[in-house]
Amino acid sequence: MITKETLPIHMVEIEPGNYHLFVSCKVGRNNAWLLLDTGASKTAFDFTKIETMLGSHKHEQKEIHSVGLGSNQVQTHLRILSSLKFGCIKIANVEIAVLNLSHVNEAYEMLGYRHIDGVLGSDILMHLKAQINMAKMLLQLKLKTD
Repeated sequence: MITKETLPIHMVEIEPGNYHLFVSCKVGRNNAWLLLDTGASKTAFDFTKIETMLGSHKHEQKEIHSVGLGSNQVQTHLRILSSLKFGCIKIANVEIAVLNLSHVNEAYEMLGYRHIDGVLGSDILMHLKAQINMAKMLLQLKLKTD
């Protein structure tokens, strides 16, 4: 069986001709606001935001450092989310990166934009066979279940 979902993409013009795209989802019962980033290899959440949503948790320390997200190297931890939901599509036991995104949120705050909870990366976008429709500002997802 294939479950399909279409989500609105919210666009913010950071400066003339430069845009950031956002989608909403649910982490457990909590709403989350994610930056849509096809260049991010792994979906990541801000350390403080994920602990506020789900409580303190001992994160698995990952030996490598992530590169990107506006800084040279970012110390990365791993956490398994019991559920991540995009509309009617729910995926269970999702491994995410947990890191400090305060520098990203500080930049958004200086521009007068909403803070993000995390970054939706290509790992989940590929898993959900995502299609980004820029003309209609929609994110189309498909999940094949047995």
